Amino acid sequence: MGHPIASNLRDAYLTLVKLGKQNEIPLFAGGGIGKNGNLAANAAALIMLGASGVQTGKYIMQAAAGCLGSEADRCNVCNIGVCPKGITSQDPRLDRRLDPEKVAQRVVDLYVSFNTELKKIVAPLGRSTSLPIGMSDALGINDADAAERLNIKYVL
Repeated sequence: MGHPIASNLRDAYLTLVKLGKQNEIPLFAGGGIGKNGNLAANAAALIMLGASGVQTGKYIMQAAAGCLGSEADRCNVCNIGVCPKGITSQDPRLDRRLDPEKVAQRVVDLYVSFNTELKKIVAPLGRSTSLPIGMSDALGINDADAAERLNIKYVL
């Protein structure tokens, strides 16, 4: 927690590779995925760096349930039961603002869209049916320091 997700994930994955355990111990990445609006691309990059899966909790609350929090201006009341959108509230006056059926449909739509976008990203890599876990040769970055730290290609 509190550390750069990509470099720590990469370090963990490469350590598992050295130990020959990369297919035995799954790594899950979470934190900031999709905050720039490109959930599938962020997830694909983390998977290629070694993640077995990604966690997208806050993004789902924002996209599907209408969470008012954001990276720049968080309302930060999730844990005290007074969510103005009724997402994390047990107060009937607040939770009536949330339509569970609409939220459920938006969650389904979001994951179907995410799946479609992820397939568009990994299909050209020849991996349309399985995730390219650890397939870092498909990644490149235009930051030399980050490329060295992540052990991926530096691209101009």
